[in-house]
Amino acid sequence: MKRLFALLLALLTAAPAFAQSVVQTENVRAELLADASAIKPGEPFWVGLRQTIRPKWHTYWKNPGDSGLPTEITWKLPEGAKADPIVWPRPHLFDLSGVINYGFKDEATLLVRITPPANASGSFKLAAEANWLVCEDVCIPEDGKFELTLPVTATGAPAPPATRAIFDKARQQVPMQSPWPARYGVVKSGDPTLIVEAKGLKADTIRDVYFFPADWGPVASMAKQTASIGAEGIRIPLKRGDAKANLPADLSGTLVLSEKTADGEVRQAFDVTAKLDPNFVPTSSLAAAGGEQLSLVEALLFALLGGLILNLMPCVFPVLAMKAAAFARLAGHERSAMRRDGVAYTLGVLVSFAAMAAIVIAIRTSVGDVSWGFQFQSPVFSLLIAYLFFVVGLNLSGVFEFSSRFAGVGQGLVARGGTAGAFFTGVLAVIVATPCTAPFMAAALGFALSQPAPQTVAVLLALGLGLALPYLALSLTPALQRLMPRPGPWMDRLRQFLAFPMYASAVWMIWVLTQQTGDDGVIYALGGMILIAFAIWLLKLGSGASAATWLRRGLAAVAVLLAFAAALKLEDGSATAASASGGPAAGVNFDGWERFSRARMNEAVAAGKPVFVDFTAAWCITCLVNERVALETQAVRNGFEQAGVVKLKGDWTNRDPEITSLLKELGRAGVPLYLFWAPGAAQPKILPQVLTESLILSELAALPPAAKR
Repeated sequence: MKRLFALLLALLTAAPAFAQSVVQTENVRAELLADASAIKPGEPFWVGLRQTIRPKWHTYWKNPGDSGLPTEITWKLPEGAKADPIVWPRPHLFDLSGVINYGFKDEATLLVRITPPANASGSFKLAAEANWLVCEDVCIPEDGKFELTLPVTATGAPAPPATRAIFDKARQQVPMQSPWPARYGVVKSGDPTLIVEAKGLKADTIRDVYFFPADWGPVASMAKQTASIGAEGIRIPLKRGDAKANLPADLSGTLVLSEKTADGEVRQAFDVTAKLDPNFVPTSSLAAAGGEQLSLVEALLFALLGGLILNLMPCVFPVLAMKAAAFARLAGHERSAMRRDGVAYTLGVLVSFAAMAAIVIAIRTSVGDVSWGFQFQSPVFSLLIAYLFFVVGLNLSGVFEFSSRFAGVGQGLVARGGTAGAFFTGVLAVIVATPCTAPFMAAALGFALSQPAPQTVAVLLALGLGLALPYLALSLTPALQRLMPRPGPWMDRLRQFLAFPMYASAVWMIWVLTQQTGDDGVIYALGGMILIAFAIWLLKLGSGASAATWLRRGLAAVAVLLAFAAALKLEDGSATAASASGGPAAGVNFDGWERFSRARMNEAVAAGKPVFVDFTAAWCITCLVNERVALETQAVRNGFEQAGVVKLKGDWTNRDPEITSLLKELGRAGVPLYLFWAPGAAQPKILPQVLTESLILSELAALPPAAKR
C-alpha cells in the first residue's frame, strides 16, 4: 500500500506537466505546451502556444501587413522568472483583393523561452493570457487563458516524445540567422532596394523569393516584390512605406524562398538585418534601362534578328565571303545541289550552336556563370583559332589540297566543295562569330544565359537560324539564284583572294594572344605556324607505302604535336600575365581613360558627375572599330573633356570576375557594352553596340548645362 500510494502521489504531482492547457474557440484551438515535464532551477526551458486554425482562416505574424493584429501573450510568472519575446515562425503571404497580410494558416506554434529563478523549488506555475485576431472574409478577435504547473527537480526532465515532436516541428519553422551580409539603399525615387549578398546562387533553382519586413512602416506591404538572382546575390526592389520617419539604419525582416534540391523543393527562411548604405548606387537596376526582362517569344525574335545582323559584322565577314564564293561556283548547277549546299551550311551553323548551348549549360551547371565569347578569354583557344585561320588560308591559296582520306579533318573540309564543305563552313562561321554581338543580340543572349536549359537552347538555335537564313533563302529561292553571276576562271582568283582575309584573321588572333600572354605569345604562335607549314610540306612530298613516306608522316605528326604543345605551354605559363600584373592588356587603349572598378563608378556617380563606361576586349573587333570611329575621334575627346565626363574602361580580354558579374546584372552576355550616366540619374543609358561619333556627341549635348565645364 505504501508503494502504491507513492506511485499515485508521483503521478498526481506530474499530471499538470503532461496535461495540455487548452482553449477551444469557434475558429482556433489553442494549447499551451512545455518542452519539459520537470524543470531545473535557473535553467531556461521552452513553452509554445500552438494554434490549430480553422481551414481558410488565418492569424497574424508580428508584422501583420496592411491590416490585422499580431498575437499577444501576457505572462504571469513566479517572482524572479523571466519570459523572452515570442520567437515567430516564418510567415505566409495572404493577398486578399490586393490587401497584403502576413500570418499563419492551418497550424502555428509561437515559441517563448522561460527562465525560472535560480532558487525555484517545489512546483513552478506559469499563467498566460493570449489574444489573437483570426480572419477570413471577416475578422474575429479571440482570446484565452492558459496555465501550466511544472515540478522543479535537481536535474529536470524532458517532455514526452509526442510533445517533443511538436516542438521539433515548430523549431523547423523558425527562420535561421542569415549566413550572408545584407545592405540596402535608396534609389532616386526614394524607394529602398535590398541586396542580400548570397553569391553563387543559381537562378534556375530559386523561386518565390519574398522579404517580410519585421516592422510596419519603412516598407510598403501592398507593393509587389520582384526579386532577381545575380552575381551579387539576391536583389529585391521595395517600395517606401507610409511611415513619415526616415528609413532606419537597420532594415530587419525575414527572407523566405523555395529552393530546388536533389530531394525536392525546400522552403527556407532567414532572418536578415540590412545595413543602410549611404553610398548605394543601384547598378543592377540598370537592367531597366536596357536589360529588361524579355519573354521567351521576344528573346527568340531578338535572337533571330541579331543573327541576321551578325552577317554584317566584321568578325564573320571572311567566312561569309567564302560562302558567297561557294554559292557563285554552284551557279548553273542543279537546283537540288544548291538546296543541299544551303541546308548543309544551315545544319553546320545549327549543330555548332547546339554544341555551344550544351557547353554553356555544362559550364553553368558546374561553375555557375558563363558569358558570350568566354572561350576567347583563353589563350589556348586564341592560338588554336589562329592556327585554323592560317591553315584555311593556305588551302585557299592552293598551297595544298586534302585528299579524300583526310575528309574528316575540319580545316580541310571548310574549303572543300560539296555538302561537307558547306557544313564545315557553317561551323567555322559560328566559331568566329562568338566574339561579336549585334543589335538585338545582346538582350537575347543575356536572357538565354540566365534561363533554364530548354530556353537557352531555343534562343541560341534562333540566333544560329538568323545567321544562316540569308544563305538558306538564297539556296531555296530560284529567283534569287538567277541573280548570281555565272562561274568562270574568276572564281579561282576569288578563292585565292579570300585567303588574305583568312591570313588577316590569323594575324588578328595572334595580336589578341599577345594581349593575353604578353610578347611571348607571338613566338609561340609564329613558331607553331611554321611547324604546321613544315608538316604540310612533308605530306606533299609524296605518297605510297615506302619507308621514306612513313618517316615524313611521322615527322609531320611530330611537328603538329609540337605546335599544339605551344598552346599547352601558354596555358601553363603566362596565360594571365596581363591581368596578373595589375595593368591593362597592352592592346586596349587606356589613353585618357581610367581603369574600370565598381567602386570608382559608384564614387563618380554619387558625386553627380557624368560617367561613361566602355566594356571592351582585345578580341572584340566591334569594340575596336567603335573606338576608332566614335570614341577616340578628336571631336568626341573634346566633348568628353568639356563635359567633365569620367571615362572608365573595363578590359574583358582576360577573365575579370567584377566585369563578368556586372554584365550579368545588366542582363548582358558579352562585350561591347557602353553605359552613360547623366548627372543625378538613378540608372545609366545603355548605348547601342555599334557607335557613331554623332551619337556620342548628341548624348553629350543633351547633358544639363550645370554638368558642363
